[in-house]
Amino acid sequence: MQSDCVTLGASYPLDGALNTAPCGFLTFTEDSRIVVVNATLLHLLGYELDELRGQQIEVILPIASRIFYQTHFFPLLKLHGKVEEVYISMKSKQGDALPILLNAVRREHADMTVNDCVCVLMHQRNRYEDELLQAKKDAEVAICAQKQTNALLQQSQIELERKQTELSELNAKLEELVQQRTAQLQQALEFEALLKRITDKVRDSLDEQEILRSAVRELAQGLGTLCCDTGIYSADQTTSTIVYEVSHVLAPAQEPTMSLSNSPHAGVFQRLLQGQVSQFCDITSDSVRPDQRFLVVLACPLMDDQGVLGDLWLFKPCEAEFNEQEVRLVQQVANQCAIALRQSRLYRAVQVQVEELARLNRLKDDFLSTVSHELRTPISSMKMAIQMLDIRLRPLGLLNSQTNSISRYFQILQTECEREISLINDLLDLTRIDSGAEPLNLTSIQFKSWINQVAVPFLQRTADQEQHLKLSIPDDLPLFTTDLVCLERILTELLHNAFKYTPPSETITIAARLETDNLNTAFLIEVSNSGVEIPAIEHDRIFDKFYRIPKHDPWKHGGTGLGLSLVKKLVARLGGIIWVESGDRLTKFILQFPLNQQA
Repeated sequence: MQSDCVTLGASYPLDGALNTAPCGFLTFTEDSRIVVVNATLLHLLGYELDELRGQQIEVILPIASRIFYQTHFFPLLKLHGKVEEVYISMKSKQGDALPILLNAVRREHADMTVNDCVCVLMHQRNRYEDELLQAKKDAEVAICAQKQTNALLQQSQIELERKQTELSELNAKLEELVQQRTAQLQQALEFEALLKRITDKVRDSLDEQEILRSAVRELAQGLGTLCCDTGIYSADQTTSTIVYEVSHVLAPAQEPTMSLSNSPHAGVFQRLLQGQVSQFCDITSDSVRPDQRFLVVLACPLMDDQGVLGDLWLFKPCEAEFNEQEVRLVQQVANQCAIALRQSRLYRAVQVQVEELARLNRLKDDFLSTVSHELRTPISSMKMAIQMLDIRLRPLGLLNSQTNSISRYFQILQTECEREISLINDLLDLTRIDSGAEPLNLTSIQFKSWINQVAVPFLQRTADQEQHLKLSIPDDLPLFTTDLVCLERILTELLHNAFKYTPPSETITIAARLETDNLNTAFLIEVSNSGVEIPAIEHDRIFDKFYRIPKHDPWKHGGTGLGLSLVKKLVARLGGIIWVESGDRLTKFILQFPLNQQA
C-alpha cells in the first residue's frame, strides 16, 4: 500500500509499513510546509491528511515549541543535517500539548531538500523517569529509615519481650474477667426470665395464697435455696404468719405464727418493718426451725407505697452468700408480690362491697315493691272516697268557688292522691320491668302516622303554657317494628318531662331518622326542647331513681324522679339505648332502636 503526497509538482511515495509504523513520521520542506504525515501521527494529533498537507509546521506546534523550532531546532538541522533526541511539544487538533521525542534528517529528493522527522510520544518515558526519580528518593529515605530502625530494633526487641510477658498476664486476667462477666450475664438472663415468669403468674392471679405460692416456688427453684418461705403480717404488724414454704433440707416451720417483738430475730423484723433488706449468718437457736443455725439468711420485706405487708426469707449454706443480682431479684419479686397482694385485697374488698350493695339493692327493691303493693289498696280507697265526696259536695255548691277553703282543701287532697297513685304505679312498673316476666308484643307501624296520634293529647297543654310542639318526621321512613305500649310510655314520659322544664315561647320537637353504620340500620327518635340546658355533670345522674335536678322546674310541677329511670329501663327492654345531649340552650334526648326488633 502506498500514499503519495504531491507538492510543487513532485511525487513523494510513502510505503505501507512506514505509514502504520508505531511512531509518527513527518516530512516538511525548507519553507516549513508539511508534505508527508503518516497515519500514526495523524491519529495521534487527531487530524486528517488533507487538513495538514501543505500547512506550515507551526500549525501543530504550541507557542513555546514554535519559538524553539525557529531558534534552535531548524538552525541545528540546517547546520548539521540532522538532529537527534530533541524534546518538543506538539499540539493536537483538540488543543492538547503532547510531549514528543524528535529525530530529524535532511536529504535531497526530486531536486529539492526535505526534512524527515520521526516522532515518538513521551508520556510513558516521562512517567518512567518520574517513577525512577521517586524510587531513588524513596530508596534513600528507606536506607536512612533502616539505619534508624536498626538502631532501635534491639531496644524494641527487649521492650517487646517485656510487653509479651505483660500481655500474657493481661490475657489471663481478661479471660478470667470474660468468664466472670459471661457467668453474670447468663445469670442476669436467667433471673430476668425468672422475674418475668413470677410477675406474669402473680399479676394474673387475684388469689392471695396462689400469689405467694407461685413466688416462693419459683424463687426456691431459681436460686437453689435450702428453704424459702413467706410470712404475712397482722394488721397491727405485731405477728407474722408463715403462709407458704418450700424446704429441701430444713424441717418445716413448727410455729407458723410468731410474735415479731419476742422472736430471736426481733432486730431483723424491726429492719423489715422499716423496708430494709437484711442478709446475715444465723447462729441463734430458733424455735420455728431448730435446725436453722449456721445458715446464710436473706430477709426481704413485701412492701409497696402503702406499707409493709409481710416478708420473704431465703436460706443458703453458711459457706454461700446471696450476691447483688440475687438480692435485687428478690427485692423485685417482693415488690411485685406486694402490688399483687394489695390488688387481691382490694378486689376482695370491692367484691364484698358489690355483694353488699347488691343485697341492699335487692332489699330496697323488695321493700319498694312490698310498700307499693301495700299502699295501692288504701290509696285506691282514698281515691274512691274523694270521688264520693265530689259527688256529695258538688251539688251543694261547696266546690264551685275557688276562694272557698273547702274547695281548696278538696283540690289539694285530690292532687296529692293522684300524685301518690302515679308514684305507686311507677314503682310497680319498675318492679315489673326488672322481673322481665312480660313478653314483648311487637307490631310494625308507620311511625309518622302513629306519633301524630300520640302527640294529640299534648297540643292543648302546649297552648296553655305558651309552648310550641313541632313534629319533624320524614315521609319515606320504613316500617318500624316495636312494642307500642312500651314505646308510647317512653315518649309520653319524655314529653311530660319536656313540658315541665320548657319555658314559655320555646319549642318542643319530636324527630325521627335512620342511621346506618357498618351495614346495620338503626331507628333514631329525638325529643328536644329549647330554652333549657342540663349540665354535663347531670347527664348520667338524671336516669337514676328518685333523682331530680335541683332548681330546674320553672312551672313548679314537681315529680317523683322515677320517670327517666323508667324510660331507660323500657328503652333497654326494647333493645335500644338512650342518651342526652345539651348545649346552646337546647336539650335533646336521643333514642336508638334496631329497625326490626326481635322478640
